[in-house]
Amino acid sequence: MRRHSLRFAAGGARPAAASFAALVLAACTTITIPPAPLDPVTTAKALTARSLQDPIIADALTRMGLSAAGGWNLDALTVAAWSLRSDVAVAEADINTGLSAEKVAGLVPNPTLSLDESSFLTNNLQDPAIWVISAALSFTLETANKREIRVDQARADTETRRWHLAELLWQGRSELRKAMTARDLAAMSIKLAEDELKLREDYLDWVETQIRFGVGIGPERLNAQTNLVRAQAQLRASRGELASAEAQIAAATGIAIENLPLPQVQPIVTDAVPAPDSYDRGNLRDMAIVNRLTVRHALADYAVTEQALRQALARQYPDVNLGPGYTYDRGDHAITVAAGATVPLLHDESAAIAQAVNVRTTAAAQFQAAQSVALSDVDGAVVRYGAAYTAWTDAKNGQALAVTTADEVQRRLNAGAADRGELLTAQINLALTQRATLDAYKLTIDALGAIEDSVQRPIWPVSRLSIQRPDTASRE
Repeated sequence: MRRHSLRFAAGGARPAAASFAALVLAACTTITIPPAPLDPVTTAKALTARSLQDPIIADALTRMGLSAAGGWNLDALTVAAWSLRSDVAVAEADINTGLSAEKVAGLVPNPTLSLDESSFLTNNLQDPAIWVISAALSFTLETANKREIRVDQARADTETRRWHLAELLWQGRSELRKAMTARDLAAMSIKLAEDELKLREDYLDWVETQIRFGVGIGPERLNAQTNLVRAQAQLRASRGELASAEAQIAAATGIAIENLPLPQVQPIVTDAVPAPDSYDRGNLRDMAIVNRLTVRHALADYAVTEQALRQALARQYPDVNLGPGYTYDRGDHAITVAAGATVPLLHDESAAIAQAVNVRTTAAAQFQAAQSVALSDVDGAVVRYGAAYTAWTDAKNGQALAVTTADEVQRRLNAGAADRGELLTAQINLALTQRATLDAYKLTIDALGAIEDSVQRPIWPVSRLSIQRPDTASRE
């Protein structure tokens, strides 16, 4: 009888051992990812080789219904920047990381396999075997919809990453607009500086002539020389502004300056800027306080804290560990079932819940702060634009008066009623008023850009582009 039991025990243990071995082998399935080292020299060469001729830019322009055949305008360069900028690539990769996190969050916990083997040193009961072998699989049964909440939290986190990408796309457009307008204004400044420099040289030559004939005086020469030096400095400064603006265009696009086809970059600055009453402050407030990208990003951050609070509340309900098993005990076979759960004897989840509530309260305050910043940005930009536009209008009126004065002096000179010095003085005064008008125009353009940045939507110049927003983009 003992031998039969021994044979039965040995025969019954082998299939069980084979089954557990199969489970272990299945659990040992691995994925191998080869290393991907980075070579700074190679990446640097690729970075400096970027150009607007990249096929991905042509594809992106086609998808947007745009073309750079006639030159690179603001919209075309913006699309190129979205395709080339490293910060945009990082944000897109970050979204993919979030999508992977969603899949991980939805995984059901793997069971835990436990094996236990022991043998008796004595066999006083004359059992057919001295071995005790146990094996069990412990399954975690999540309660209170923890897995669903975990997935919702991961999705909310991915949403914040999408809003961050939208902010970076807008930042690219904003930086390009500022750089391109700065380039156009710098070119205008150079033209004015060159004209003024020529007038200053002519005026100094006239003063020198007057002194040679005993008509002029020394202080007039000193004053003319000083103004000539100032005009030369103005020209150098304007050329520096142009070079800086062109470098900023290249940086905002994501390419090296030598790869930027400057002759093909189209100007965007014109005198046709909208009047302040073209923008309704109420509509701008609605766009900014409710739909500005930074506001929606803050709202998405708040949604993450909501899910974190749900997770903290769900942890009040402990998960159940259920472990069916098999035991071979000295010739006997047994089926076992073990159950376990965490018992909150030392602490409960109240502290974790309070922390989650505080984090959510902070996120709510940050959302309101984002709305407050949006409101102040809109109001400040509208007031600033109105004041700058008025100053620009006054400067244009002053310039028109200077033009009239210069024309009148020219007529008097032709009639023999004025000298060349008086004409040069009137022309220099006109050049100064033109400089003042340009300075006022710069402030007007900057204020108009501030309105656009306050709502984070294209306003001026008119654009065919729209920022891809998570609340409007189609999801695959």
